Amino acid sequence: MKKALAIAGIFALSITPTASFADHLEPKESEIRPGGDLAHTNLSGAELSNANLSGADLSGANLSGAALWNANLSNANLTGANLDRAFLDNANLSGANLSFARLSGAFLFGASLFGADLDGITATNLIGCPRFLPSGWVCENNSLIQR
Repeated sequence: MKKALAIAGIFALSITPTASFADHLEPKESEIRPGGDLAHTNLSGAELSNANLSGADLSGANLSGAALWNANLSNANLTGANLDRAFLDNANLSGANLSFARLSGAFLFGASLFGADLDGITATNLIGCPRFLPSGWVCENNSLIQR
């Protein structure tokens, strides 16, 4: 019975997709949490829906195609992060630093960017508009534009 369970466990691990991290090591559990340090980490395609990453350092991280539905990224540092084609529907990005981040083709239905820093952001070909934007910003023609 133990041998069968061990084989089943190895099989499950072999077919489970994993994220590729910048240093090819899994981040420490203490890093994937509110306030964690995931700067310059490759989380492309990662499943992070409903994650609480409030205040986390994700500067320069690759989150392209990542599933971040309903994630709490409030006050997170996403400076220069790649969020192209990321699924951010209903995500909370309030107060986040998104300066020089890329969000082209991102899914933003119902997301909150209230009070976020969008200086130098690239956000075109969006799929859906955020529910809340910082003062002076609009979602027009599937792009975030400063007025």
